[in-house]
Amino acid sequence: MNGYSSWTTPSRDNSSKVTVIYNRSMEPKAIVSPAERTKALTSSFDAEVRPLIDLVDKLRGYGLDRDIHLPSVAVIGDQSAGKSSVLEAISGVQLPRGTGIVTRCPLEMRMKHSEDKDMWEGKIMYKDKHDMHHEEVILNRESVGDLVRKAQNKMTDGAKGISDNLITLEVTSSDVPDLTVIDLPGIARNAVDGQPVDIEARIKDMIRKYVKRQETIILAVLQCNVDIATCEALKMAKEFDGEGGRTLGVLTKPDLLDKGAETSVMRILNNMEFTLSKGYIIVKCRGQEAVSEGQSLKQALDVEEDFFRSHRHFSSLRPSQWGIPNLSERLSRELKKHIKKLLPELKEDVRRKLLETEKQLHDLGEDPPETASEKRQMALQMVTKFINIATALTTGQRCDDTKFPPEINNLYSNSRRSFTELIKTAERKQPDTKNHELRTDLQQRMDSSRGREFCNFGGKFELVESYARDYISKLEAPALQCFSAVHSMTTEILKIVAEKCFEKFPDFAQRAKDVIMKTRKDTNHECKEDIQSYFEMENLVYSQDKTYGVELRSEEEKKRKEKDEERERKQKNATKFHIQIDSDSENDEDVNGVDKVLMSLTSYYLVAARRLCDVIPMIIQQHVFRKQVKGMQILLMDIASDERTMVHIQEDPDMAYMRNECKSRHQRLLLAEEELDKI
Repeated sequence: MNGYSSWTTPSRDNSSKVTVIYNRSMEPKAIVSPAERTKALTSSFDAEVRPLIDLVDKLRGYGLDRDIHLPSVAVIGDQSAGKSSVLEAISGVQLPRGTGIVTRCPLEMRMKHSEDKDMWEGKIMYKDKHDMHHEEVILNRESVGDLVRKAQNKMTDGAKGISDNLITLEVTSSDVPDLTVIDLPGIARNAVDGQPVDIEARIKDMIRKYVKRQETIILAVLQCNVDIATCEALKMAKEFDGEGGRTLGVLTKPDLLDKGAETSVMRILNNMEFTLSKGYIIVKCRGQEAVSEGQSLKQALDVEEDFFRSHRHFSSLRPSQWGIPNLSERLSRELKKHIKKLLPELKEDVRRKLLETEKQLHDLGEDPPETASEKRQMALQMVTKFINIATALTTGQRCDDTKFPPEINNLYSNSRRSFTELIKTAERKQPDTKNHELRTDLQQRMDSSRGREFCNFGGKFELVESYARDYISKLEAPALQCFSAVHSMTTEILKIVAEKCFEKFPDFAQRAKDVIMKTRKDTNHECKEDIQSYFEMENLVYSQDKTYGVELRSEEEKKRKEKDEERERKQKNATKFHIQIDSDSENDEDVNGVDKVLMSLTSYYLVAARRLCDVIPMIIQQHVFRKQVKGMQILLMDIASDERTMVHIQEDPDMAYMRNECKSRHQRLLLAEEELDKI
């Protein structure tokens, strides 16, 4: 026991009771009547708080919860845990009752307290399964349950299906607190006839969407006459709110407890089992028998009061630990605190999302024109933009428009890498003057072509010319591979640019790709012909004396240094090992001229290879970067100028849908920003 004792006496007008509580260390304290206490609790929100609730309701009404998670109270519980009964008691309206899954759609209950005792207004809003909006004024509270059931049937397939779409129920009355909660379907263990076989998984997925959000207060409704450890609702709350900081537990059906089970429930209520930071509240709502007997919701509050006051175990609880009025007050207080805490972050989220949406709208562009003439004008503008970007990329400039992927800016640098690879290939294929096989072959050819002339006469240029042709011809395949790599890369990047430039008109984008492929085919043929023609020209084996002379002198100097280094190496070895160097071998000369021929061959190869590694990239750029882009411009301008063609060009339906969605999101974000600025 907590040291409190109490009794109840009639009030002066006999219209209510006054409860007096004694504490062993305190004077008696009068407690107001249940009716007055309920009134005080339902009026607990002051002028500062009502606008906060209205704000979140408005934002949700705008559809902002499709873009940003809004502060909310989500009511979850196992099937038949008493969720609907709890919400009935709080809202003063009778919701659908029965066995099995009663709540089949998320039900947003917007409760607004009124000081007018005679005031009662209601409204229900939802979209059916055909996406048609319904809004109906409710004339009396008794019809709420039937209207909610009717809405659920219109939103689902059959009388036992479920839907993720929201039903909004507004109630304004003197009997309700200022509060908005979302009632979610009860967690079903097994599907019954007519229900989807995956009903449990679908309901859990729906619940997860709400409870995983940090913006959601979880109201977990739990039957205290079952083992709470087995309650799926508590397990799901713990899954996404491990510390229990967002979860408030509500224990129901205390009148159905087995004798002796009260001790376990008391431990839970005192947060000694299954700890939640927000703790637990226990309530007793009217059951089906009481409903059948005509017990009103107001009478149910009196019955609840008497039950807890007189119970041999629960009477020791603090008043804040039990009763629907205390639950209403607690939820109001928690939601108020929650909204105020999240308000700065909510404002920032709306502003950030608004900027993102405005950028997306800018990227999507304005609505497409309707007439063929207007389409033609827009198409000409898009073609001009496409050609300008293609020209910039193929001349080494950048496109900084974030609409395009950054990799398109690598076209010229990647092409240069291909050109550099051609140089490396030429270096690898350079004649190796020390190669024994080459020297032997050259010596044999020189011997076979010799006549009466002395060994140092004649026949050497023809040999240089023949070898030069052979070595230069080995670079033709790498040159064609270089062209193919640059051409393929350019084609792919042009396709990407076309997709982005003409994304409003997918048919035109496809035509642009067809043009790219046509000009690619033409370019492929022409460029290959020019490269092959160039190699035919290289068969002339020609160089200006000055150009060739520079390379020859460089090779002679290189050869001289090699000989000097070899002589120095031999001299060191001779000194080290006391060996006599044969002066005749040291003065051996290239009598037959093999070294001179190889030196001439290498010098010319370097001249021709350097020339080739400059000219081939220029040929490629001329065809791929200039002629192909020019050809595309001519063909695309012709297509864009033909009004007959433009009549058949329509915007991509997905693009139109995205723009409309973006406009809708932009509109609700603007409305949200306007509402938030008022707070």
